[in-house]
Amino acid sequence: MVEGFHPVHSTTAINQSTRIIDPDGEVIIILRHANSPFAQPDETMVAGMVSHTLLPKFWDVIQRPAKVFDFSTILIEEPTPEVADDPTTEATDEEPIPAEEQPAEKPIEPELICDPLHENCFRIKVSAKHLIFVSPVFKNMLTGGWEESINYLQKGSVEIPAESWDIDALMILLQIILGQYYVIPRQLNLELLAKVAVLADYYNCRETVDMLAGTWIEALKEDVPTTYCRDLILWLWVSWYFRLPSQLKKATSTAMSCCGNGISNLGLPIPGYIITSMNVGRDEAIDKLVGQLHDTCNTLLSGDQRCNFTCSSAMYGALTKQMHVNALLSPRPVAPFPNITYEHLVRKILSFESPVWYSRHSKAAHTCSSSSLRILIGEFNDYIEGLVLSF
Repeated sequence: MVEGFHPVHSTTAINQSTRIIDPDGEVIIILRHANSPFAQPDETMVAGMVSHTLLPKFWDVIQRPAKVFDFSTILIEEPTPEVADDPTTEATDEEPIPAEEQPAEKPIEPELICDPLHENCFRIKVSAKHLIFVSPVFKNMLTGGWEESINYLQKGSVEIPAESWDIDALMILLQIILGQYYVIPRQLNLELLAKVAVLADYYNCRETVDMLAGTWIEALKEDVPTTYCRDLILWLWVSWYFRLPSQLKKATSTAMSCCGNGISNLGLPIPGYIITSMNVGRDEAIDKLVGQLHDTCNTLLSGDQRCNFTCSSAMYGALTKQMHVNALLSPRPVAPFPNITYEHLVRKILSFESPVWYSRHSKAAHTCSSSSLRILIGEFNDYIEGLVLSF
């Protein structure tokens, strides 16, 4: 729960699973399986997290972290005592079970009944007219001929199902929709902000949260990460949804430069063309850099360099040996370049050593325009340029 955030507004005692935003509201939103896992790192992200503390000899992949289980959500059923079979007392069709031993008939509960004991479920009472006015999705539910709209028009009240949302994020969105700005926190952490954005996107009411987005963004304590991680994708989502071009450019640049495998959206509604553009940009940048290495090898091998045979031979040997040690020579890496990040590739190439040798008639080390691997390989960027999108 966000500090200072008190979502329950009712003068009467209510169940802990109930939230009353509008006491006179006609709609009860039934949120089941609340606070489900959100934007969980997948195998692609885990495989792409290459160590940033050491430059590995080969492209090492950090192992997948162990899952953390929330034992508070596990229900332990009381064991039922076993009853020994007694053929002498076994009931038959001719011998009905006495009334006092008849099993109680299990009541049929409505599908939307909220049982907080057996599932993380909440009931939120809100105003129908506010939902209809602000959200086209809620408007369609309540007036578009669906089962919910029929019940609403016939009975004047209705229950609307919702699944898996974070309860704090949903309460923030609904309180914005109902104009209760005085209870809305002015500071959210990155994850909660991303959850609010997902809800606003789902219910198609971005304009409603835009008025507070600037305040939330300015109050964020988390900066855009400089490594490929879950928070980076959250920032990517937030910066796209709230139209933050500088943060979006930085986030996409870091994702392309630091991802060791395909960039994932982690289940967030980031447009597919953004993910595709980043993956294509990453592949093209790595391929270009690997191509520069192989082109340099071919040039040295063919003897097209201006210097002499000894110079080109020494440089060719030094370059191919270091490419081989770093799995860049044969077979030549190809897209999608698994377990290779552009950032580490650049750092590795910059660490390549140029050979030093002396000619027979000179006490000084040989120097020429072809005696430096850094010069031979040519220019390249330290990072991949981020995406510039028009909103």
